Amino acid sequence: MAYSHSLGGHELSPRNRIQLSQLHHPSTSVDTFESQIALKHEANLTIDLNDQNRNNPWRPFTLRTPTITSSLIITIALIALIEYINKISIEEKALFFAERAEDFPMGVVFCYRYLPQMIVVALGVGWAAVDLDVKRLEPYFQLSKPEGATASNSIFLHYPFDFIAFVPINAARKGHWNVFWAGLALCLIFWVITPLNSSLLTTRPVTRDIETPFKTSKKLIPFDDQKAAMGVSFLYNSYGVIWLGEKVHSFMTKELIAIPFKPASYGEGQDHLSRGSESWTAQTRVYQTELACTPAEIKKKSSEGIEYKFSTDGCAYSIDPLNSFYYPNRTRNMMYIGLANHHDLSILPLADRECKDLNLFLVIWAKSRNAHNRSEGLDLNALYCKPSYYYQTHKVTVDGADGSIIKSKPVGERTNLTQDDKIIDIKIFEQNVDTAATATGVNTKYFAFRAPNSMLGFEDWGLDDPARQISYIIGLSPGKKFDDFKDPVTFQKGLERMHKLLFSSALGTLLLPDSSGEKVVGNRAVRSVGIIVVPLIAHILASFLGLVVVCLCGVFFVSYNRQNNLAGDPDTLGTKMALVAQSETLLRDFDGTDECPAPHLCMKPKKYKLGTWGGDGGYRLDVIGSKDNPLVQNPHASCTVPHDGKLVGPIELNIWTGLTATLVNIALLALLIVLYKSALQWNGLPMLSDTQIVTQIIFSFVPTAIATLLEPFWVLVGRYLALYQPYTELGRGNASPDSSLSLKYTNIPPVLIAPRALRHGHIILFLASMMVITANFLAVALGGIFDQGFKPLISDLVVTYPFTTSINTEVQIGDQEWGAVAPLAWTFAKDAERHWLVVNTNVIEGTDLPAWVTDEFYFLPFEWELGNKSDLRTSTTQGYGGNLTCRLLTGDTFQVIGILDGGINLDEEEVDATFGTNAVMPILDGGPVRCENHIIMDSERLKGGTHPFAVEWVWGLEASNGSGQKAVQACNSLILASWGRGEASLTEPDRTSDTDPGTISTTMQSNTTIICSQQISTGEFQVTVDGEGYVKRSKLIGELKYNDPTIFNRSTSIGNFTAQLAMLFSSSLGRESGMGIMHNDNSSHSFSQFIGEYLINKTLSDPTTPSPSFDDAQQALSMVYKRFFTILLAQNHDRIFVPAGKVRRSEVGKLESLKPRMSMDPVMFYIAVIILGFQLVTGAIIFASRPRRFLPRFPYNLVSEISFFHTSSALSDVAGTANMSSAMRGRHLRGLGWTYGYGRFRGSDGEEHIGIERMSLIRDYKEAMHRRE
Repeated sequence: MAYSHSLGGHELSPRNRIQLSQLHHPSTSVDTFESQIALKHEANLTIDLNDQNRNNPWRPFTLRTPTITSSLIITIALIALIEYINKISIEEKALFFAERAEDFPMGVVFCYRYLPQMIVVALGVGWAAVDLDVKRLEPYFQLSKPEGATASNSIFLHYPFDFIAFVPINAARKGHWNVFWAGLALCLIFWVITPLNSSLLTTRPVTRDIETPFKTSKKLIPFDDQKAAMGVSFLYNSYGVIWLGEKVHSFMTKELIAIPFKPASYGEGQDHLSRGSESWTAQTRVYQTELACTPAEIKKKSSEGIEYKFSTDGCAYSIDPLNSFYYPNRTRNMMYIGLANHHDLSILPLADRECKDLNLFLVIWAKSRNAHNRSEGLDLNALYCKPSYYYQTHKVTVDGADGSIIKSKPVGERTNLTQDDKIIDIKIFEQNVDTAATATGVNTKYFAFRAPNSMLGFEDWGLDDPARQISYIIGLSPGKKFDDFKDPVTFQKGLERMHKLLFSSALGTLLLPDSSGEKVVGNRAVRSVGIIVVPLIAHILASFLGLVVVCLCGVFFVSYNRQNNLAGDPDTLGTKMALVAQSETLLRDFDGTDECPAPHLCMKPKKYKLGTWGGDGGYRLDVIGSKDNPLVQNPHASCTVPHDGKLVGPIELNIWTGLTATLVNIALLALLIVLYKSALQWNGLPMLSDTQIVTQIIFSFVPTAIATLLEPFWVLVGRYLALYQPYTELGRGNASPDSSLSLKYTNIPPVLIAPRALRHGHIILFLASMMVITANFLAVALGGIFDQGFKPLISDLVVTYPFTTSINTEVQIGDQEWGAVAPLAWTFAKDAERHWLVVNTNVIEGTDLPAWVTDEFYFLPFEWELGNKSDLRTSTTQGYGGNLTCRLLTGDTFQVIGILDGGINLDEEEVDATFGTNAVMPILDGGPVRCENHIIMDSERLKGGTHPFAVEWVWGLEASNGSGQKAVQACNSLILASWGRGEASLTEPDRTSDTDPGTISTTMQSNTTIICSQQISTGEFQVTVDGEGYVKRSKLIGELKYNDPTIFNRSTSIGNFTAQLAMLFSSSLGRESGMGIMHNDNSSHSFSQFIGEYLINKTLSDPTTPSPSFDDAQQALSMVYKRFFTILLAQNHDRIFVPAGKVRRSEVGKLESLKPRMSMDPVMFYIAVIILGFQLVTGAIIFASRPRRFLPRFPYNLVSEISFFHTSSALSDVAGTANMSSAMRGRHLRGLGWTYGYGRFRGSDGEEHIGIERMSLIRDYKEAMHRRE
């Protein structure tokens, strides 16, 4: 037949059109067909030497230069992007930042957890299309060689249906480098790049350094105002830092204080970071102090005396170190003697006339050599110390959230400070330290004017009322005992620490806001969670992508330079039939191949050629030459395995393969569910390694690799089903050309088949394509399913209880006078101040509550074996709370019988007045009882002139004379609190005249007085604490009981216990009990009432406002009482609760340890479960509905396909259409009107065959055989 080529495309010549119309007539017989395609002698076939110069050979889109170039550019861009983001991640510390991992926006989470996988999956899909075209077209490229190709290198090839891991190896052995490069790239993308990419990004804590302008935010107040500002609070703050766990103030350490600074962008009132975590570093001025100490020369003044003289250059002081006059039984002592010339505040001042240097102070350590015989003398250690002060520029780093100093490094010269510099009032500071008190006339507010005097912490040292400075020295010398201070070095170090801390705390009270502070450039170190690139994985991934680039270049150069004689896409059965329809010699070689399970077993090696043949041959695939390729006379000459009659199918569609795939899906699904359930049950999965790279490999690389192993299997299944589909349609019979010979599935990768298969109604093929698609989604889901973080782990823990739930204070409140003795003597408390100090540091300074305490309850401790302090322990225990029930003292129920109203002579020895209250209260099991109270009014804080004043007090009530024990306890258990308002006129005395003593006249105008009874609540709680007993969570089990008598035993009753509580509650911090302080400022001078006002965030003590409402007064007092009650029990639990003894009660609790764990994302888990469930069901459907075995051999290469139609008259339908596109050939076949099928027919050789034929000829054969029978 003649072959014509025109600009409009490939067309048949007029001769061919006539011939085809004759051949395709319905009445054409097999014999006619056979005569019309009579073979010419092989010697007459010649090869057109110019076939390599044919114009415009067909190439698939994937192998065209723009496509490969674009792929090359995209891959190189990915490499550049990976290295770029890795560079950014290293330089900027991360790509994205957030305070916590949970705070990343959803868009950012999507970009770092899922988008990279989606990009690589898309790259894999695109490369799968390239790979498929390279593999399926390799036989045709081989056949396009000028010298042709052997059968094993061409028509026997079946690369698309080989397992992808073996393709590069097989291709390299055969020298098929195009397939080698494409197959290698696909393996790299599937099994290296995709899993590695899932491990590329992760989260971890990062710190960024950002250059930032700062400005000082505070400055020292003027020198002349420092005396009034340097109150006693710095002594209390320092005590809290040493003994109560209080943190030093911002921009302070125990050794120095820095002038505060903040970012210049911060406005007024914003001194610290509102959220997040960062540190600030800038240069600022730092103030410090140093001590220079010299051992004193010690001499006994007389051999019989008890005084010693302590001397140094220019100073001498004589004293009895044990102060035997006041403490005749004392055997040891520690003294601090300073130059406090502020009249009578100093107990032991150094006399001015004996010292030339007024900055000196003396410390003494003394101990009797024989505690039973003082005559043996004393062991003494005495030091004279002199402080010095200086400032210096430091480079200071602080925590931006609270201003605590992280580190400080000097960068400037030291400048000494003296009193004459008028920068800091050193004299006032030293007086305050020497006297352990504030200067006279300074407003101490709610504090006492002296430093705390609590000895808790060293009560076993045997010291009787040591100097108040000693508690600071001891507290700053951890681990030291009394005898250690005999060493001058130890004593001096303790003194230095004390002096430095007190100086820093004192200067903290002298700072005020500075809106025009000095600016300086510093640095912000921002701590956050960052999304980072793992550098090692980035480099490995970029390297493998670079290898893909090499593969792309290999595909490009091999494809570009090789001979290509393809006229169109060999994408259908019809195209392949058209290529051989006029190849008589090639078709004759297939005679007898029905007897072999695979045609290549029955054919001798020959060479084949695709191209334009000379003469009338046209464009076709045929055998080259005759001498070198003799015809096969005996088709079975090389058939070593005769056909056994069994029908075949690929192993990938085998039922056992399907069963294996189903089991794998079930195993993966079960494993995923087990891991998720385990992660929920055990709060995450173990990390398995502390190394980041190993963790990424285990929890990102491996899951993604598993998913990418599934995809190639389903790709093969999809390809086999796509190949089978035309044969399946033919097997059903009466198949139209569009659904059989023109059906196109093998030219696109299975992942893209789904839309076409759904359009044609090929559901099983559609499901197979969906399996490949979902396998890609599974890779994305599994790559992002694991998330690293810290999670609590729960385990059992045995706890024991050292105390019983019974209260027994072993203290009996009798009918003694309320103020006759110190409150401590009649209560269970170890110390009269410590609990109030703890309340102050907790409420005002924000220090954590003590162990086993919440705002409302104290919990009995339980104990456990030693472990990590950060771990949490949970168990049940008894909780105790205190509540107040208050009533307003007014009306007929309560009677106010005394009001301060009158004048007082300020020259009289007693300048205070009293305010009396008398109330009648009921007893639970008896009649009413009269309770009384007398409050002393202190007018020293009032200023001259006529001004409104306020006064507050908290006190208990006493039973009237002659009352019984129950009445005493009933009154003593009550708490009275009052907020008064009045006006005072004060005339200051004339100090120059004895005739003008000065007077004060006061009038109480209104008051809010409440009287409160106490309730003790108890209940069982589930409590969670850390390793030191600090409460993290608590939950009530059951209901609370109030004033339950069963919790008390022995001599302690409810009334007795609450009477002790009332006595302790009414004793103010460091002040005489029952003292009401009159004041003109708007801050309460009653400690408990100030704390209550602070807790409710209201001012109830402003003299210019009316007395507070009952609700505000009750709320303030109730809140401070609850805090007082819980802290008091915590401080004295061993004096309140009965010890358990040797046999303790034990319980099984829970241990909660915070560990790095790998959690599973619920969304990704459910997506993965849905995908695996879909694949499980769909896989079962696919294998249950797989094509039945009706083919004697599998058509996975050209030789197998040709064997099904080599004698078919359907060849005449496509003869001469080899140059047509698939669409043109499809229109041509539709125009012929034939249908096709697969079955038994009589071929052009007159023999019976099974294969593809016109449906009419298959029916004719069946009818002829039926008639013969």
